[in-house]
Amino acid sequence: MNYSPKENNTFRLRDGRVLGYAQYGDPKGKPVFFFHGWPGSRFSGKETDDAGKKIGARIISTDRPGIGLSTYKKDRKLLDWPDDVVELADHMKIKKFSLVGVSGGGPYVAVCAYKIPERIIKAGIVVGLAPVDVKGNLDGMALQSQLGFGNYHKFPLLRTLAAFGAALQFAYFPLLGQLAFPTKEDKQLFNKSVREGRGEGDGIKGAFRQGIRGPELELKIYTDDWGFKVKDIKAKVYLWYGAKDKCVSINMGKYYNLHIKGSKLFIDPDGVHLSRYKFEEKILKKLID
Repeated sequence: MNYSPKENNTFRLRDGRVLGYAQYGDPKGKPVFFFHGWPGSRFSGKETDDAGKKIGARIISTDRPGIGLSTYKKDRKLLDWPDDVVELADHMKIKKFSLVGVSGGGPYVAVCAYKIPERIIKAGIVVGLAPVDVKGNLDGMALQSQLGFGNYHKFPLLRTLAAFGAALQFAYFPLLGQLAFPTKEDKQLFNKSVREGRGEGDGIKGAFRQGIRGPELELKIYTDDWGFKVKDIKAKVYLWYGAKDKCVSINMGKYYNLHIKGSKLFIDPDGVHLSRYKFEEKILKKLID
């Protein structure tokens, strides 16, 4: 597939690393940084393209270190990410912006909401991971996910196997990616997204452009101590979760809502992990209004 120039942007950070990003939606719209899930990359942001164009949102979708076009950073921590975002925003002359993070992008929104609240207009966490070491947060997830997120921080081999398996399953045989989803509706939504080229397939391929070490390190970061307390987040946070999601437990949305003062939780009673595709216009509108 050929990608547009807007999907292959790079910026050199002060420490010499390269940060890759794509732009979708309305180029003159209100800025929203998009943080992809796991596995994912800057191309994952394409899922917001149509909605962004319709409502006037400029989507800036980033590759995290070791993913896509972004330089790998050994031993990075979750708390490092807001510094990269600020550098990119300054480079683009964007003073204030909103954020949206889906699934594995949720923790990256949370850390920005904690560390750089003065730069954030609104922060959206959509079916996003919360701290996995909190009792009850993993309840309701598929057994494979519970075992993985409950043990990735303790067993490096598990992270390697998970990343390698995802690379084979998603990047080289995209339609087999449906097997990672425990619900029938998620399988259907995933296959539809891949067929229509709406970001899911390309996003996952981009995740493994440099191999597995970037996605592998992400699993460690998710399951290590985050280095801050969710209750200390001061930015305005909106949360969207599906009651029938078996990939990320609705308990994680409830945890964020309980501990982030002033946060708003929206629950789709029939929602699964990829149901966000149906509501992206509504989500983005809430974040830019």
